[in-house]
Amino acid sequence: MSDRGPDEVALPAASQPAGRGPFGRADRRLAALLGLAVFLLYNLNFRSITSGDCLPARFLPFAVLEKRSLHLDLVLDATRQGHQETYWIVTTRDGRSASMYPIITPLLVTPLYIPAWLYLKQAGWTQRRLADTGALMEKVGASAVASVTVALLFLALRRRLPQGNALLLAAVFAAGTNTWVIGSQGLWQHGAGELFVALALLAITGAPSWWNVLLAGAAVGLLPANRPPDLLLALGFAAYAPFWARKKTLLFALAAMAPLLLTAAYNVWMFGRLTGGYGAVGVVEPRFFAGSVLVGIAGLLVSPGKGLFVFSPFLLFLPVLFRRSLAEPAQRALTLCLAGGALLQIVLYARTDWRAGYSWGPRFLTDMLPILVWMLAPVFQSLARWPRRGFVAASLFAVAVQMVGAFRYQGTSDILMYLGPGRPDLLAWRPEHTPFWVELKSGFAPMPFLRLFGVDETMRVPGNWWRRRY
Repeated sequence: MSDRGPDEVALPAASQPAGRGPFGRADRRLAALLGLAVFLLYNLNFRSITSGDCLPARFLPFAVLEKRSLHLDLVLDATRQGHQETYWIVTTRDGRSASMYPIITPLLVTPLYIPAWLYLKQAGWTQRRLADTGALMEKVGASAVASVTVALLFLALRRRLPQGNALLLAAVFAAGTNTWVIGSQGLWQHGAGELFVALALLAITGAPSWWNVLLAGAAVGLLPANRPPDLLLALGFAAYAPFWARKKTLLFALAAMAPLLLTAAYNVWMFGRLTGGYGAVGVVEPRFFAGSVLVGIAGLLVSPGKGLFVFSPFLLFLPVLFRRSLAEPAQRALTLCLAGGALLQIVLYARTDWRAGYSWGPRFLTDMLPILVWMLAPVFQSLARWPRRGFVAASLFAVAVQMVGAFRYQGTSDILMYLGPGRPDLLAWRPEHTPFWVELKSGFAPMPFLRLFGVDETMRVPGNWWRRRY
């Protein structure tokens, strides 16, 4: 017999948070469909948005598959892309060429490159064909990683929210943050960083089973192995781990140490130093972290050129209503630990050139976005009607900003922020240099991948659509 009274009605499972238990079939199916939908969204612009930072990750998988090598010698000309100065390529201790950056990201996407590698072997390994195939595979790999991240974050949010609200926040994360224009468009380290953060969130908010503890530890260890500044985010997870894993804390620690030890071994073997390729170009020198903390924090958060709250204003609800993010006692300690790690990373990046080079928006803060959205969940759930409408309006604005980046960004705003007239330290603060305003006036960016379908890659004006070649 039922224990419910005559006036009690059982609520549908979708209207309740999933908690720490296993997910139902509906949640798993919805996560898969969401991942597929955003994968299609991320590829609608038929181009990649990348830089020299991404070129080693674009081509290294071909060297791994063809020669079982972590050197870039086989793909060196393609990785140079005709540039005279190639800071992203450094010389190893045996005089060969390798990536300046850690190799977690290219190794992560290498399985996706297998069909492209087989195609090159069958069609012929030419430099032009390698360059074209590599450009396409970089976009496929980046968008696949970002799509999986969105699906995992939806499941992590589902532990805290009803299905509809979890889906809405995950969609806002996918389309209203730099996950779109940075994480999904090129093989920056940030895409993999977001993936590892989302994986750690999903595991560490579940029951402390052997599998979840092992998965959380591995994801936390991969964070700094992939991008060293993410060590501060990893420390947030690690600080909470003993309260969650309890007797399995040693397993968590061992799983986290494994990728770090492998990375250290690679750095010493390849470069003869623990700092790896970064040590060859001075990134780890003290002068690289000599900026003003207060100026840098302001620039990262509210500057027109790079401010997180300018590009994704819905995130302002988090600091304004942060106390509400602590409303769930079961997640309070994790929230505080992760907030501490995120704040420390903001301070670290504030000491550098927070403009983050030629890139869209607050690139440096991309890796922490899954954490910010996860902490935002109870805040969003608590909003009354009109504040919630304000949140939706801010989210729609953020989506529009990312759409400008995806379809129109061509670097004009970067040139203004680095080479424009006036004091260099103030160029990112000029309202007229706001990237989504500058790029909106630049017209649609070329769409080179349309050539694969026999369509002209240049969209002239919105009214003329794409011109087919005959």
